[in-house]
Amino acid sequence: MSGFSAEWLRLREPADAAARNPALTTRLIAWRRRHDALSVLDLGSGTGSNFRFLARVLGGRQHWRLLDHDPALLAQAHEDLGRWAIKRGMKASDEGETLVLKDNTNHCRLERCWLDLSEDWAWLTVVPNPRLVTASALIDLVSADWLARLARRCRQWRAVLLIVLSYDGSIAWEPAMEDDERVREWINRHQCTDKGFGPALGPDAAPTLAGLLERLGYRVGLRPSPWMLAAQDAALQTALLDGWTEAVRQIAPGPDAWLDDWSRHRRDLIERGHSRLSVGHWDLFASLE
Repeated sequence: MSGFSAEWLRLREPADAAARNPALTTRLIAWRRRHDALSVLDLGSGTGSNFRFLARVLGGRQHWRLLDHDPALLAQAHEDLGRWAIKRGMKASDEGETLVLKDNTNHCRLERCWLDLSEDWAWLTVVPNPRLVTASALIDLVSADWLARLARRCRQWRAVLLIVLSYDGSIAWEPAMEDDERVREWINRHQCTDKGFGPALGPDAAPTLAGLLERLGYRVGLRPSPWMLAAQDAALQTALLDGWTEAVRQIAPGPDAWLDDWSRHRRDLIERGHSRLSVGHWDLFASLE
């Protein structure tokens, strides 16, 4: 499975939170009100950004299992979430692999689980059935077979799904440049290369999951959740520019002088505060209720 640094995850977290689709968050809240204690499985949890957004939305008693293939990210999540809770007036209790965060109205138990999601499905057959399965910026990395397996497993659990920030293939810069579309096409080809799960679905992932779940009897909501980045998001724009340029360089044939020229002009616009960037994503909410 491809890895992501803690620095990158911190950089994107505010943009992710701002982009989440409010209609699907409202549906999640309505579903949550019908349930008491809540068990959550967070796939590819990274440093815990999904928990930080959803904990205040869900409220009450919550038991989270944070699954990630990178033990360093899980350790960072453990540390970051303890500090995050204390800043919000919560009591944080460290119980080894488990962190307990609580105040007068909320009680959150967070269990760290190291797991290679690309290979090890055996653990998921014995985990106590979660009521909510969630992931952020994950499923565009996986194959069709992996996604079908996930859908079937969630159906066996009768779990609700909230899958957010799945890339949809759209990138729009302002001001526009001649090679923007050429770069976008190469980026989308790169998105479909193997990220450790087999050939990735890339931009097709969220619609594919929606179809799989509907055939399994789920009521599915699929809504846009684009990043809308402006001058104040220069650091994130620059990180995306660097990552995309390198991705195109890896797979585009022939001389890449055009790519260097495009990247140089884009960087200049970002540094002068003249760049805006939208990146399309999908959010998905699915329930059997």
